[in-house]
Amino acid sequence: MKLNKKLMVLAAAGALTAATATSALAFENEFHGFYNLKFISSNYETSSYGFLGLADSVTVGGVKYSTGGSGVTFAEKKKNANFFDQRARIFYTAKASDDLKLVTGFEIDSVFGDKAQGSLTATNITNGSVTFRNSGGALESDSVNLETKWVYLDFKIPSTTTRVTAGIQPIKDAFKGIFLDADIAGINTVSTFGPATVGVGYFRAYDESFMSYNSNSTKISRTTRGIDDLDIVAATIDYNVNKNLKVGAAYYLYNDNRNDIDTALVQTPMTLHVFGVNADAKIGKLGLSGFAAMQQGSGHSALSGRTTVSSYAFNAAAKLPVGPGTARTAFLYTSGDDGRDGIDTSWKAVVQTQDGIIGAPANTYNESNMMLLNRASNMEGTQADVNLINSINNRNQGTIMATAGYDITITPKLFTNVNVGIAWAAKNNLQTRLNKNNGTNFLGTEVNFETGYKLYDNLTAKIQAAYLILGGYYSGVTADAKDPDDPYTARVMLSYAF
Repeated sequence: MKLNKKLMVLAAAGALTAATATSALAFENEFHGFYNLKFISSNYETSSYGFLGLADSVTVGGVKYSTGGSGVTFAEKKKNANFFDQRARIFYTAKASDDLKLVTGFEIDSVFGDKAQGSLTATNITNGSVTFRNSGGALESDSVNLETKWVYLDFKIPSTTTRVTAGIQPIKDAFKGIFLDADIAGINTVSTFGPATVGVGYFRAYDESFMSYNSNSTKISRTTRGIDDLDIVAATIDYNVNKNLKVGAAYYLYNDNRNDIDTALVQTPMTLHVFGVNADAKIGKLGLSGFAAMQQGSGHSALSGRTTVSSYAFNAAAKLPVGPGTARTAFLYTSGDDGRDGIDTSWKAVVQTQDGIIGAPANTYNESNMMLLNRASNMEGTQADVNLINSINNRNQGTIMATAGYDITITPKLFTNVNVGIAWAAKNNLQTRLNKNNGTNFLGTEVNFETGYKLYDNLTAKIQAAYLILGGYYSGVTADAKDPDDPYTARVMLSYAF
């Protein structure tokens, strides 16, 4: 009998110990994300680059293909295309507590009928049967297209106000993302000191040991890790003056030490200092925001020698409840360069720069709410987005853009917004780059609208349409000295959030 009692006591103690351990190790599994499906009918968005000179080349499977020799091919006519484009993002968080969690994000993109199955070989790249990221929508699917977007640890240092994120994470600069708005590997800290918030971060965009270049038909690879890299350092401070006014300042160091291997492609090394101020204010119901920023630095190009960088950017925006909705307006200026001297005055953006060119592919400026004039990812962007300005750098020409819009919630299930935007090239270098003459710096005027209806709390059907009236910049720039057709797009969407 005594033995049984002892066994019962031991069993109870063991169960209590197990329960305590389980409680201590318990964590929450959080899943959320979205799925967007778009049907697009457009003479401009073609699930590829557009026809108004958006890129010199495209890269498939690590191989660069030219899209027109000297860089830009202008076409007078473009047939209407229609296609289906889908994007899913799935986020999983392993949460031990509010002060400790692992955050991951994954993405699947494809266009109906694009690519499936094939393997990444030189032959398949040549004959077009290769599959790669943003593919897998063709017959029988079975493509390797699950992309890792985020993997980072998020924790608070005990007994401090400092929060640390370490790993591949989303970072957006203090200038509304026109310099740095990307998923990037690094370590970032955010600390609060009363009304002040201080951020300090270090990020590595590229390690040249993983890069390879084609130079004079010879593949050159660097195998030593951690020597010639592209590093970014960020330091920001925000101060809440009162509940209606917040001011801030920021500094970013862009330091590219990668070697100038391929003289036709890369423009490295480059050191860039980016600094500026920003503010958010509320006066009654009127919301105001803006920034002023400057870039100073130097770089080296095998084609043009040493280059001094001196560029500027300014922004102002306002929002005000008017009637049943909200009116908003915004202005953006980024300086450009005409390519006529050794001083580069074009605003630079940190984008995908595997070949060493800063400011080349598209980066976002969401405040515009444009669909064709520039990329605003808040308009449900996917991999098919094609934009006239391509990036705020705008092929070293800079951007002057003014936009206005109105948002209205008609019923709890029905909403709409309308937008208009106009843009110029801050500096016109078309003649310098391509020996093309045009009338003015005026790029064009876009009008667009979006309306949506909630079929369920988590599922919304949307209709979007945009028309872009080209400006004098494109007068007579086609091969036969005619004007290109005005771009347009129409989209029908299903958007599911969970």
